[in-house]
Amino acid sequence: MTTNAEHHRWLDLTVEEALEPDVPICDPHHHFWDRPNDRYFLDDLYNDLSGGHNVASTVFIECQAMYRRDGPEK
Repeated sequence: MTTNAEHHRWLDLTVEEALEPDVPICDPHHHFWDRPNDRYFLDDLYNDLSGGHNVASTVFIECQAMYRRDGPEK
């Protein structure tokens, strides 16, 4: 399994500038997760959003991560 640090090192190999940094865009979807060797939380999303694009909104997609296994059904 690739660790979070290994993934970030791979991503850092290529840095691209935003083509149209003034155009507001919506990040079509993102997930949050907390796995033994990998995590992605709000601070990680904020870091990704600071890459030069004008991200005006995002869409969170639930992916059966970080949900309760017990408790009320609704």
